[in-house]
Amino acid sequence: MDFFSDGKRAALCTHEGDVWIVEGIDDTLGSLKWRRFASGQYETLGLAIVNDVIYTSGRDQITRYHDLNRDGEADYYENFNNEVLSTEGFHEFVFDLQRDRAGNFYFAKANPVNSGGGGFGNNAKTPGNGTVCSHSGCVFKLSKDGKKFEIVARGLRAPNGIGVSPDGQVTTSDNEGTWVPTTPINWIARPRQFLGVLNKLTSTNLANSWTPPLTWLSKSDYDNSGGGQVWVTSDKWGPFKGELLHESYGKSSLFLVMKERTANGLMQGGVVKFPLKFTSSCMRAQFNRRDGQLYVAGLSEWQSNAGRPTGFDRVRYTGKKVYSVRGLKVLKNGVQLTFTQPLDSESVADVQNWSGKRWNYERAERYGSPEFTLSKDGDGKLVRGREPLTITHARLSPDGKTVTVEIADFKPVMQESLKWNLKATDGTTVTQEIQHTIHAVP
Repeated sequence: MDFFSDGKRAALCTHEGDVWIVEGIDDTLGSLKWRRFASGQYETLGLAIVNDVIYTSGRDQITRYHDLNRDGEADYYENFNNEVLSTEGFHEFVFDLQRDRAGNFYFAKANPVNSGGGGFGNNAKTPGNGTVCSHSGCVFKLSKDGKKFEIVARGLRAPNGIGVSPDGQVTTSDNEGTWVPTTPINWIARPRQFLGVLNKLTSTNLANSWTPPLTWLSKSDYDNSGGGQVWVTSDKWGPFKGELLHESYGKSSLFLVMKERTANGLMQGGVVKFPLKFTSSCMRAQFNRRDGQLYVAGLSEWQSNAGRPTGFDRVRYTGKKVYSVRGLKVLKNGVQLTFTQPLDSESVADVQNWSGKRWNYERAERYGSPEFTLSKDGDGKLVRGREPLTITHARLSPDGKTVTVEIADFKPVMQESLKWNLKATDGTTVTQEIQHTIHAVP
């Protein structure tokens, strides 16, 4: 979904290939009118509006729509670009359609997942029924005139949604399955970066160049099926301007992404969930330039806890105080957390108010991964489960908003959760949990 220049109208596309326009978007949302603008398209899972002209991404092409007689219905469906390769595989979805400040388009394509969810395609050398091709599991960049098409990243399974900052920083999620132990948030830092999913065309050199994600998210309690990401570009969204948000299709949730760059250049970080309930899943999101608020579109077709088949919601900043963690940094013997409001020092210092666990996954060709402790059994085999953290000390900085949490035997780990039950200086309870990934400890 995206907004027209007046901010009072939006266009939304459906998986079934329709494009709808909704008008009357204002503070009250009291009188909304919907009209179908186009139909008959091939699995439209991305939409962008450029100079009030609608573009969609589908399995067949990027389509540009023209309303020649201005009657509110598309008269001409233009093939803007159809260089993306596809086969007959049922799972070769083309996901999302985002733009950077320069006007370039970005979108992603799934690998041809076999029926049942495991593996990809049948025969890489034979075109036809769901075979792997050179565009399987890629992120693409397309120039604003539709003439220059290039691969940005490889190694994805089913990236249902991406994110693009105004300056062109690309992120993706992915879905658990072959080579994807659990939902990741990927940070694309260099051209043709490899994101970890191997198919029959993946070379050994490419496989050995895997860049791990910024963070993993556990399937059971955080995100079993990722959506897109969106950057907070608005001045009217409280303390989170400039931050990255992650959308969950599977858990119908919105997360703040906290991130840092390690000494060796890797991105690492984690997420905290906003206390929001959406009509349907949380899959595509955009900030409306007119009112500065976030609008979220979602659907429910498979393995989502969404309450309804579809939804279109708005998330507004009310102007009241926000009590939340907003920053995360890995230290030598623990983590540093930054909060939006000053905290009570006694509640911070009581280590009984803190708890956590940690665990690893096994990245393998099978479907997903169990959770494993960091230590192995006497035979050197992996042990399933999560192991508890020992919080040894917590102290508050003089500004009242930064907490250093010291953790015994602190070390890199694929997944760590940290919970707290604190008080702000005004007595407000601050109870939250984060999950994060530690690639490197300084």
